[in-house]
Amino acid sequence: MKLLPLRVLSLFTIAVVATSCGLSDASESDEAVGDVTIAAQTEVPEGTKLVVAEQNADQSLPWNLSGAGKDVPYGVDFADFSGGAAVIEALRSGAADIGSIGEAPVPIAVNSGVTDIVTVGLEANPGSSGGYYLVAQPDSDIDSIEDLRGKRVAYPPGSGRHMITASLLKKAGLDLQTDVQPVELAGAEVVPTFAAGAVDAAIVLGNQYYKLGKPPLLGDGTGINTGIESLIVRRDTLEDPAKAAAIGDYIGRAVAASNWSDAHPEEWINGYYVDTQDITYDEGKELLDTIGTSTFYPIDDASTGLFQKVADGLLDTGTIKSHVDIAPYVDGRYNQIVEDQNKADGVTPKAIPS
Repeated sequence: MKLLPLRVLSLFTIAVVATSCGLSDASESDEAVGDVTIAAQTEVPEGTKLVVAEQNADQSLPWNLSGAGKDVPYGVDFADFSGGAAVIEALRSGAADIGSIGEAPVPIAVNSGVTDIVTVGLEANPGSSGGYYLVAQPDSDIDSIEDLRGKRVAYPPGSGRHMITASLLKKAGLDLQTDVQPVELAGAEVVPTFAAGAVDAAIVLGNQYYKLGKPPLLGDGTGINTGIESLIVRRDTLEDPAKAAAIGDYIGRAVAASNWSDAHPEEWINGYYVDTQDITYDEGKELLDTIGTSTFYPIDDASTGLFQKVADGLLDTGTIKSHVDIAPYVDGRYNQIVEDQNKADGVTPKAIPS
């Protein structure tokens, strides 16, 4: 599958106009609920600025709530995107410096010929469903995944949801490309298309599942999803000493913000699920209890091995067509920052299954 740079870049233009916001001044700290301690602040040349590509406020919200951006020594702008492919294209175009994506987009992009992206931060939650839900239309004759044969199934290509959909179908003896009618949509288009009845089934996120009224559930990401979230950069961005220093500092603050959010579930549920995702507190709590929390890991053999399982799973399901070796697309230069911040926060990442 090929990425769609022209369409994605047009989406990026819209996203920047609509959602990019500077968070480097004192107004950020006024919004904070917490006041985290940053273990190792990095010296960054004056005037340096980072543009952070995120999805569903997954970076800016914990940054704000935790107070991780307090006294940040460089400028930070956040821009929101729909899907990992859009984040990758924003980085490749130079419109963003660092981006947050899930587990599947990097292997899919590499399989499509993209070689200039590297993961410098890795968060994971092995064993979690990831909040990915394959749902069917209410009052339909679809009671199981096997019933999807010949039906229209919607998913965003190049995403974690793509991988989950293909894997769930394969487990039921179906191929995404030949046994169902695949409907490839931008991430933001999946739910409206499903709600309009234009497809028979769709892969949706947790908050979307509740907003849709909890339609019949056919399967979720448990046993497939690794909970990996990557912070990625374009390789040559790391050749700029000022950007590289700011990225290291940003990663440390991202770890602190994530750890704070995990330690303060009530504040996170209200700030993210209620205020941002527009579902009830009880729905948010149920979702958080189901998904669990993730932790930043150093990029080492164990975490890279977990990431490799994602690439191998994508090949196994036919989502990608050739083997992808993940090792050249991860960079552990900021591992000490991750380890120091976890130690300062009293956080020990759970063991990664072998």
